[in-house]
Amino acid sequence: MPKEYELLQRKSYAKEECPKCEEPFPEFMRGLVQRSKRWFFIGPKRKYCAIICHKCKQIIGWESP
Repeated sequence: MPKEYELLQRKSYAKEECPKCEEPFPEFMRGLVQRSKRWFFIGPKRKYCAIICHKCKQIIGWESP
């Protein structure tokens, strides 16, 4: 398990509802799906952990621990 998984389990929810299906508290696989932390490996850091809805299985945003 990535270290972000443990860090995000203790944080509050990033989104209150899914903007696509309007399901409350859409967290699914929190901290497990990630992208590169840097934009083209030379730019500034960006949010890299996906926020996935547990009902529609769509990526609805990104967060960092």
